[in-house]
Amino acid sequence: MNTRFASGFAAVLLALTCSALAFTGTSANAAPTPPPTASPNPLPTLPGGIVNDAINALGGIVKAAYGWNDAESLGTVTFYRGYDMQLKMQLNRYRAIHLHRGTVINPRGYSIHDGDTVDVRGRPQPDGSLEADMIVVQGH
Repeated sequence: MNTRFASGFAAVLLALTCSALAFTGTSANAAPTPPPTASPNPLPTLPGGIVNDAINALGGIVKAAYGWNDAESLGTVTFYRGYDMQLKMQLNRYRAIHLHRGTVINPRGYSIHDGDTVDVRGRPQPDGSLEADMIVVQGH
């Protein structure tokens, strides 16, 4: 029984080998293919800092939209009284905003209300708040 099994197994292996050689169109006497040569035209390269500048610019946009940018915040006003304001940003994050006499509010003359979506730019403070230099009210 062991000899029948061994001879059957050998026949299957021989058949698979012959079919593989027939499928690839090669034989035992075929000459090896030559190694590939290098491409005559190299790929163009980008100037050194342009990739990093593009990544940093995209990162700044994403950071501002999600409230992770130190000098800019985009969100909905949840509290506004006098020179103090609070924004609710993406991912339920909040940030305190402090206005001063020179803060520019666009559109000019607009009074900020709770629920307004604003883009605030200014100077970050050590406590994590933002001293607003410019506030742009979205949608007005």
